[in-house]
Amino acid sequence: MEWHIMTGDGGLNAVSSNLGYYMGNVYVVSESCEESLEEILTNLQHEDKRKRNVRHSIAISQLIKTDLIPILIFSDNDPTVFSLCIRILAKLSTPIEFLDGVQQWKENGSPLQELQNMVFDLKKSFTDQRVAEAIVTEIRQIMEDFGEEAVPQVQIDTIQSSFVLLGNILRSQHDKANSGKQCKSMGQHEQIIRNFLEEGFSQVLVSLCKRPELKHWMTSILHLLCVIFKEKPVEVFIQSLAEDRRKSLAVTLWGSEENTMSDKDNTIEDAIIENLRHKVKLSEEDGASTSSENTRIDLANGEEENRIDVVNGDRDNSINVTNDDRENKINVDNRIDLVNADRENSESDSDSRQSDDQSTLSYVSSSSSWDPDYSALLQDLAYAFTRNGLNRCSLEFKETTRGICPVEYTYLHWAIGYCLQFSQVPGVQLQDISESVSSGMISCLSYLTLRMFEVYTCAQKCEQADIFFTRLCILAKALREMFTTLSRYLNDNCNTINQDVSQDNRNTAIQIIKQILQSKNVYDMYVLLIRKYNPETETVEYLKDLVMGNTELILMTQHVMNQDDSVADFQIKPHIEKFASFEVMASYSHLLSKFADNDPVVNEATLTMMFHVAADVNKIETLYQASILTTFSNIWEANFSLSQHSENLIDYVIQQFCEMAQSDMERSAYLLTKSEKKQINRAFIQCLALHMGLYPVLSLHKGEI
Repeated sequence: MEWHIMTGDGGLNAVSSNLGYYMGNVYVVSESCEESLEEILTNLQHEDKRKRNVRHSIAISQLIKTDLIPILIFSDNDPTVFSLCIRILAKLSTPIEFLDGVQQWKENGSPLQELQNMVFDLKKSFTDQRVAEAIVTEIRQIMEDFGEEAVPQVQIDTIQSSFVLLGNILRSQHDKANSGKQCKSMGQHEQIIRNFLEEGFSQVLVSLCKRPELKHWMTSILHLLCVIFKEKPVEVFIQSLAEDRRKSLAVTLWGSEENTMSDKDNTIEDAIIENLRHKVKLSEEDGASTSSENTRIDLANGEEENRIDVVNGDRDNSINVTNDDRENKINVDNRIDLVNADRENSESDSDSRQSDDQSTLSYVSSSSSWDPDYSALLQDLAYAFTRNGLNRCSLEFKETTRGICPVEYTYLHWAIGYCLQFSQVPGVQLQDISESVSSGMISCLSYLTLRMFEVYTCAQKCEQADIFFTRLCILAKALREMFTTLSRYLNDNCNTINQDVSQDNRNTAIQIIKQILQSKNVYDMYVLLIRKYNPETETVEYLKDLVMGNTELILMTQHVMNQDDSVADFQIKPHIEKFASFEVMASYSHLLSKFADNDPVVNEATLTMMFHVAADVNKIETLYQASILTTFSNIWEANFSLSQHSENLIDYVIQQFCEMAQSDMERSAYLLTKSEKKQINRAFIQCLALHMGLYPVLSLHKGEI
């Protein structure tokens, strides 16, 4: 049949009449169905990109509901018909905004309603359990038929189109019809996912990730996962997963559930729960340093040590700084202990804090109403992919990109940032995710991050700037989770009760960090991105990922250097010195200004860097900024809970600034106005008032300095 006939009123009806017919409740596929489907697919591929008349004709005729979905369900004995049908539906499910000519349709008043309704009706059809059963069964049958043999291109197209179709269907929950008809998406969305997972979709997906043809459908799989887990924070799943895995490990080790109540079991249970909450077990030495009121930092130049002593925490007491000869290292281990101890002590307050991501917060608040069975299906999918699919996708990425990273690999970067958080769950070993945290992958993502930052900077005034920034945020998140995961295994927090496996994990993590030390590019990347942070156009979450990624990297480096003298050539102090600038400290100040909403570990990491800048590098003047002093005084005013070390730092900085202000007013004013002239009055006067006990009259002071 010719193309122009297909677009006529009778052409489509003539073709559809040859597809099949109902006999009772069973749809009978006709012998000419394959030929008719090929004709529809061909005309869809060659339709006018401006008019989209073939798509429009299919929407008006309701061909999806009357024939295509029934063919999908009842064509289990004809793989060719099924393949053609799934490819047609994949094209018809393309979101309207991704079709060329949409703006022209709107301007000309073309009927978009039928096209939008077609997508919504297609999604409604997918709530039928038989659709999920047909698709999952067909993909499983393809893998069984070919086994270890190469899958032909036709079957590859079938598998790829199946994932594209499902991804488009689930994504339509975010599309709204201009006509006022909205997709009742949330209920349908969850029902479709549930149907597929109940049919064994998780196992099929993992099996596909192990196939040598992965490159053909990897992007479609990762896109589908991104749509499924969008706005679903990992914390929703990890706690339940960790509890299930904890019981499974205990039963496996001791043979019965009765033995899990022994003292030994309780010890292991406590350790696993501690892993879940991101806690690092304190050593006796570090615990002693935590309880002490003295903060000690060993200088990296090997010549001196700054010691800040605050007696009884009294802000009015003097702060003595002494110098001693020390070895060529910076001791930051006690600081990370404080960070994790503070997280533990502040856990009860975290529920009252508001997240910067409102969509995530709303999802968490409504998660309590989830069906436990549905939640369990989702967490099993994420856990299975993390253990058995993520590594394979990362390896495929490194083998196929070769320095060139197509846009579609952004889904892999998202998957790394999301799925690596499941390494907290007992049973996930470093070998399961080794390719995703390898030095090669870290170097590759670091390069892509810098390149994306350059592209984003050049596109600041373009409409696509937001798109580039989103990709930059995804890369920053992925790198942060890479370093956090390595740190978790490095610090013996590796979710295993097998000590041999635990030691293997640590050794592997150490080797990866040693390889990272061979190149300073990753370290310099964080200096650049934090220094160039723009609070007016960039989000706080992005800054958090940068600061926490840099913190984890420094802590891991220090840990390895303390364990192995062969990496002594790398010096931490020169890296810390790069942060001792007004621009970098201004970025840290912006993050600390959100102290009431930040996670405790973020506040401690921010103050830790300020501590090193003030004590190790002896550049305390970089902290004499209006925004920093204002935030410090706000922390005092709010009586906000911090570690003793952080409180000592705040006391010390404010006291030193006030003493300078009293002795050298011009120098103090110059330092304040160097970065933020608008805040000089409030910050300067407030610090002096707090120092001198004059806070009650602060609000009455309106004069200029």
